[in-house]
Amino acid sequence: MRNDETQDRPHDTTEAHEGHEGHEGHDASPLRWRILRVLAPLILLICAVSGVVGYSLYSSETIEHMHEDHQEMMNITVLSLPSAIWNFDDDVIHAYLETLSSHPSVHAVRYYNHEGTLVEEITKAGDALDPMIHSQELVYRNSLVTQVVGRLEMESTNAPLLAKQYQGGALLFVIALSIIICVLLIVSWQLKRYVMVPLNRAIASMRQLENPQTAFRRIPLTRSREINKVIAQLNSLGERIFIMMEALRDNEERYQHFYRDTPALLLVIDAHGTVLDVSQRMLEVTGWKREQLVGSPFDTLIIGQNAHCIDRISSALRKGDACENQVMTLKCLYEEDRQVQVVIPSATNDSERGTMMLLSDVTELKRTQKRLLEHELIDPLTQLPNRLALNSHLQTLINGGAPFGLLLVNIDRFHSINHHLGPVDGDILLKEAGERLKSCTPAWMGRSGGDEFVMTCDTSELRALARRIELAFSTPLLKAGEPINLSLSKAGLEVRQDDETPSRLMRLLERTVMDIKHKGGNQYRLCVRDSALEDGEPLFLKERLIREALTRGWLCLYLQPIFQAQSPDLDAPTLLGAEALVRIHHPDLGLIAPDEFIAAAEKTGQIIDIGNWVLEEAAVILSEWQKQGIETRYLSVNASVMQFRDQGLLHKLESLIERHPIRPRQLIIEVTENLMLDNEDSLRFQLEAIRKLGVNLSLDDFGTGFSCLSYLHNLPFGTLKIDRSFVMNVQTSRRDRELARIIVDMGHSLGMQVVVEGIEARGQAEIFRAMGVRAFQGYHFARPMPLQAFNARYSSSSETRMCLLRAATPDDQNRDRQIGTGRDED
Repeated sequence: MRNDETQDRPHDTTEAHEGHEGHEGHDASPLRWRILRVLAPLILLICAVSGVVGYSLYSSETIEHMHEDHQEMMNITVLSLPSAIWNFDDDVIHAYLETLSSHPSVHAVRYYNHEGTLVEEITKAGDALDPMIHSQELVYRNSLVTQVVGRLEMESTNAPLLAKQYQGGALLFVIALSIIICVLLIVSWQLKRYVMVPLNRAIASMRQLENPQTAFRRIPLTRSREINKVIAQLNSLGERIFIMMEALRDNEERYQHFYRDTPALLLVIDAHGTVLDVSQRMLEVTGWKREQLVGSPFDTLIIGQNAHCIDRISSALRKGDACENQVMTLKCLYEEDRQVQVVIPSATNDSERGTMMLLSDVTELKRTQKRLLEHELIDPLTQLPNRLALNSHLQTLINGGAPFGLLLVNIDRFHSINHHLGPVDGDILLKEAGERLKSCTPAWMGRSGGDEFVMTCDTSELRALARRIELAFSTPLLKAGEPINLSLSKAGLEVRQDDETPSRLMRLLERTVMDIKHKGGNQYRLCVRDSALEDGEPLFLKERLIREALTRGWLCLYLQPIFQAQSPDLDAPTLLGAEALVRIHHPDLGLIAPDEFIAAAEKTGQIIDIGNWVLEEAAVILSEWQKQGIETRYLSVNASVMQFRDQGLLHKLESLIERHPIRPRQLIIEVTENLMLDNEDSLRFQLEAIRKLGVNLSLDDFGTGFSCLSYLHNLPFGTLKIDRSFVMNVQTSRRDRELARIIVDMGHSLGMQVVVEGIEARGQAEIFRAMGVRAFQGYHFARPMPLQAFNARYSSSSETRMCLLRAATPDDQNRDRQIGTGRDED
């Protein structure tokens, strides 16, 4: 009984499942009925064809036998009937004819005399079916006479035979139908017992996958080999599905843990903004129920003031774009509304899967930011808006486009007053001064810093406001038991231009106040606009230019050759080395000379990065010369004072020598006399350490700074480089020539080699060669050139002897002077 229930239940379940599928798609029926619907017509067709064939054969054979019987009857009658006709025995004739007509398949019998006249006819009622006439002559024979006495004719019919065949066909049909029903019943029973029942049992066993199980229970095998193959496949499939279901259940548990149980505020929404799911934390914070939110638009949770954010999120969802950094207010049912930041990492148009909306609670962050902003915008001493608030307020007024008045108030000689009173009383004085200024009823007031206060008003109220301030401070302030009279310097400005910036306005006011103070203070003056406000802009622009040159690779090196002064032929002097000169090759502005950016680089500290880049390039050049077998040529590099800070240049040279296969003696570091203003002990240590590395040192631009012979005596310089200012007039001025001789002799007496830069004429070179200098450098011999041009001109095979003079037009000289440097020497 239990097995029957087990068998019936899967069958019912299967039928219900099939009915459900039929409802969704097309009408479906159980498998056995579909098989029977195919077998029944097939068997019926076979039986019908067999019956038709058998009926045709049987009919042909029956008709043939019938005609044979008729012929035999005719033969017997032909033997007996002529004797009765010869004897004129009519009764016997009639008896013969009735005997023939009594046969069921005989329709009519006719007797004709010897003249062919119909003598007697016996015909049955109705028409003969498929009639056939048998005719034969009647001949009387005896020992004396052979005479034709007539003709006998018999007409046959198939009606009795057809009726008999119909009865046989009906019986055969009943038998065939019975066979079909039996076969179908047997097939159905076999199909159900050996196919459907095992399959239903297997399907019922597969439903164990719907419930969590510790392991998959394999389906037992049956007595059918074919079904066992199917069951084996189902077992294998079931085990794989069980493993996948376990993984899916694990993923579902992780989803529940990481999504619904996450402390974050999460929503799953579709492309239309409908909520598909919501995290538990979101429900706890907002007080909404899950059934209230699921299926509702996401803006149900957002208050109406955030319409622009809602529109942006909806547009992003429709287009499939990401959306972030949208701050909205979350509608809570039982607690205060919360401010949230919305992030949609990857929106999608798949309305079934949906996309994630992450809401970060930033309520406390916004409050903290507001408090910090208020703290940052308020001066802690006077409780007035500070300079940051001033800039914001001025920018708001400028953006408004309406003209307004701006007044800067500065306390004269406050430093002396503060020093006299002390810091505590000085702060109290500032606070009371701020309160007295506030009593003058400006439209807005703040403290920009120190003893400066800024006020705004209508442009027509500027002078009146300044007058009110003078009246307010006409009486002294009492501090530390003594009266303090304060005088104020006041600068007013009528702001009417819409292209102003707060920084420009304040620079103009501060410049005017400083001018008032230099003229005694205690005045009010209206500012006059001029080009002085642009003084601070070039440094900013140059700083940006240098930064872009360093990051985008716009820096390039030019090399200016240095030649041996004692060469026999000054038209083709011997090459000793070169000085590395830096340029900026701007893609739009072209070649930019160092005098346009080196000073700004030193002010901004970018000279260190530029110097390190030049040293790296110099090391690469020297390494390449080493590979070409050039071991005597040296390269001179300028160093800034800032590079010596914190021993930066020393560490850089140590790194270069370690990383590049160069000879240290081929590298010369040139420093200016400004370096002497730095700490002497630190300077001596670094220079001596650099000299121990094998790197040569040269004192550049000697005579243009704070020259001191003790520096030359104590510091390890090996080369003294005479500035071009001592070279320009050496041919025409005896004083300059004698001064140059003194410098050369001083260098020689200290054991230093002397290099002259800025040689622009042959006569200058001849004068200094006679003085015994070691090397020349200048436009007379060669101009600075790119590295490729330098290497092409001074190859290793011809570097010692080469004619460098060329005819130069005035335009060429002007162009070269334009790309010459403050650090380049011509």
